[in-house]
Amino acid sequence: MSLVSRVSERAEALREFCRKEGYNTNLALFVDLSRHSGRRRFIAWDMERNAPIFSCPVSHGSGAQRSHVRSAYARVSNDDGSHLSSLGRALIAERYMGRYGVAYRLDGLDASNSNLRPRCVVLHGWEHTTSYPIYPIPTVGSFGCPVLSRKMMRRVDELLQNEDRVVIEIYK
Repeated sequence: MSLVSRVSERAEALREFCRKEGYNTNLALFVDLSRHSGRRRFIAWDMERNAPIFSCPVSHGSGAQRSHVRSAYARVSNDDGSHLSSLGRALIAERYMGRYGVAYRLDGLDASNSNLRPRCVVLHGWEHTTSYPIYPIPTVGSFGCPVLSRKMMRRVDELLQNEDRVVIEIYK
């Protein structure tokens, strides 16, 4: 099943969740960790039109002490120190300028990602993450953060600055 097909199915449920909980029903971000990391698996989604805005590769937690470790498929954990990504829905919280430029803190909304903020898992860009698919080569890993290329992070930042209370859903 294609990335767009999978997200389209998930988007309706997420929109209903967002409507009930008072979150943004115009824009959502999705990360499909079941896909190879060298493929497009991050998607910015227009929930009003039920259509993609853009998609691109995204790095996931490597589980290693070094963030440059390449891993094609994600393992997941919510444990501090695991250096792995977490599954679930998260509120994209405050914007800030960090070590890697513009970044957004994430507040987990599910038991499976309740430790995102204490673990300092944030959405950010990085010069070593690719903007375009490089399959069969995997992207570089992170310490658990969803990491976009700097170019794609600028696009996400433009979207997020015009919206508030946006949710990102990371799933397998």
